[in-house]
Amino acid sequence: MEVSCDHQKFLSMSSARFIAQNLESNTQILYTINNQHNQHQCRINELHGRRIRACFHGWVILSNHPDNVLWSLWNPITSKLIRLPPLIRKQKEYYECCLSSPPDDQASVFFLISDKIPTIVFCRIDRKRKRLKWIEMSYAKQLRSITGVDDEHYGYLYHPTCCNGKVYAITWMPCVLLILVDIVVKGKEVVINLSPFVEAPYVACNVSCYPFLQGSCTDLFCILLDFKDEKVKTVGGMHSFKLDMTSMMWKEMVDDDLQDAIIFLHFADHEYYSTCYYSSRVGSELGGYIHVLCESTKTMYSFSVKDRTLSLSSMSYLVRESQASVCAMLDYWGLEVDCAASVQEVEDGNTDEKAGRPIEGDDTTSVSSYSTTHESHLLNLPLHIVEMIMEHCVGVEYLRFRATCRHCYLAAPSIQWGSKTSRLLGYSLISPWLMVFDSHRGTMTFIDPVCSERYFVKAPQELIEDGYRIYCSRYGWLLMCRMKVGPRTVFFNPFTSKIRELPVVRYLESFCFSAPPTSPDCIVVGFTTDEPYHVYIHFVSQESEWREYSLNFCDFDPYSYRFPAFSGRDIYALGKNERIEAFRGISEDDFDSWEILTDVGPTSRCKSPAQYFLSNCDQHLLLVIVGEFGESVEVFKLNESAQEWLKIDGLGTHMVYISTTSCVCLDAISPEMGNKIYFPRLFDDQIVFYSLETRGYHTFDDKNTRQSFGVDLVGTKHHCYTHTWIEPNWS
Repeated sequence: MEVSCDHQKFLSMSSARFIAQNLESNTQILYTINNQHNQHQCRINELHGRRIRACFHGWVILSNHPDNVLWSLWNPITSKLIRLPPLIRKQKEYYECCLSSPPDDQASVFFLISDKIPTIVFCRIDRKRKRLKWIEMSYAKQLRSITGVDDEHYGYLYHPTCCNGKVYAITWMPCVLLILVDIVVKGKEVVINLSPFVEAPYVACNVSCYPFLQGSCTDLFCILLDFKDEKVKTVGGMHSFKLDMTSMMWKEMVDDDLQDAIIFLHFADHEYYSTCYYSSRVGSELGGYIHVLCESTKTMYSFSVKDRTLSLSSMSYLVRESQASVCAMLDYWGLEVDCAASVQEVEDGNTDEKAGRPIEGDDTTSVSSYSTTHESHLLNLPLHIVEMIMEHCVGVEYLRFRATCRHCYLAAPSIQWGSKTSRLLGYSLISPWLMVFDSHRGTMTFIDPVCSERYFVKAPQELIEDGYRIYCSRYGWLLMCRMKVGPRTVFFNPFTSKIRELPVVRYLESFCFSAPPTSPDCIVVGFTTDEPYHVYIHFVSQESEWREYSLNFCDFDPYSYRFPAFSGRDIYALGKNERIEAFRGISEDDFDSWEILTDVGPTSRCKSPAQYFLSNCDQHLLLVIVGEFGESVEVFKLNESAQEWLKIDGLGTHMVYISTTSCVCLDAISPEMGNKIYFPRLFDDQIVFYSLETRGYHTFDDKNTRQSFGVDLVGTKHHCYTHTWIEPNWS
């Protein structure tokens, strides 16, 4: 292996190591993910003309580029290279590969699966044999007997991996199912049997969700990528699970599952070139992350198993400019050869500095704020004086005061948020809060965008167990839908813990409502593009059922309705190609008309796949267009009479809050809040906003705008749990 001394020193480092391949120049760049400036450019002879395809049991799988005819197995530690016979195929196919066991095992089998025909092409790696040969076996009949589906588009295996001496793969129909690929070597014969193992974990996602399997010596992981856009494959969220081999249940990964390890997924333009790697013993300071590199954009998404956030970063300049087309993780190489590595005791972690002492609310709600370990001596006042002070504190101030010290805690009784006290009803905030619904910990986190302080509320158990998802947020209420055990739709106020159940309705794609559910004028409207009905209307205080209406789409299939918004009795929604559709005059009898206001969205200067957010502002429609990575932000106002979009340079005294579930435009109560667009993203644990005045991204430092940290959202992170903006409402 042609590697200089510096490169060998680099390979022996304890941190996770990565390689970027330029298949045209046959050069490689070695780097670490935690310090991308520590890079080494080299040429490795074994990689000349070969593409890294996967890694199993310390062996790297290589194929010649671009034909995929010559396959080989390479051990970078020992420099051993096993060349397999040429694989001649009639048509070009994309392959996924797997090595059942190390080549030293006489039962070791290397196999390929493709997306063209339901066959396994395998080669037994018997190093005592003089000649190796390829054998092809059809698994179509076996898979059909397992799934009961005879469909040429779904009868395939995907993403094979190894775990604890066994091989697993995924099939799609009738659900995402894990298949045990049992490979038995009997003398000169190889027998491969498929059997159902367990269903893949399910999560509710926005557009599409793609599963990847990854095994280690003892554990089997499933990574679900949640895409914002089905065509562009922009990662919007991530979910990670580990299979409990005893109960055969998928459990969401916790800190200990990946504490000293990382998973790296190279997501290629074609899924069959997407490869997953697992690396253990990288250290607790680097472990606990799942890194996803998108080949087309050279963008890295890093998912933290601990806090369920997804951060965005770009590859180093050298890697981008090298036009590298393949990336792999080197640290995996050779680590699984010794599966009996010593088990290191896990030290007790430090207590989260943001997790404070719980402050009881009502029977179902508890709130936590920051607290200190030492008692404060600032308030050496009689208890009745402190109680008088507390009488004038409301909302957030009440929580802060109560968490200051034991003296204040005793002076401030538990707040019954549902009680109709004048101070709570009259209390208003200068901004909505970002709310994160953490179903794993059973908490709801509220983040104040001005001071970025966090407040924690215990979530109702029924909303956690049944997998409720936020569809819409307004007036301090959430409209949520149950994603398990059949459809159920509810209103939920997280500040009072009130739950109002709505009549049963099928799963719908989007919702909006006109007023708080406590108002006699509250109307809920839901949309779907599935037959037979497309619009569902419910008058909360008047009826016990939904009204159902069909739309004649003809050639105007909207694909889906996004960000529906009320304006009086009219509803506006985003359809296909960002056209605007209007539903006029919603009433008890019907709606007056349905019309298309604009056929397409406005002309944007954004060069990347854009995200569109629709909101109602002072009887006008606003459309916010954000580039894929936030490199472009534009605001348009609809001239309804001319049916055209007008670009505007500012929002004046208004502020816009956007997320995947809501887009709200409000009057800024405080001057420093206006003319800004707030994102559900964090930079240095501070809420990120875009200033239309400076044309840059900022955070607040206690109402003072900090200097811009960049012109895009690279370097920021967002929560993967369902989240939204919500206006605090204790009434």
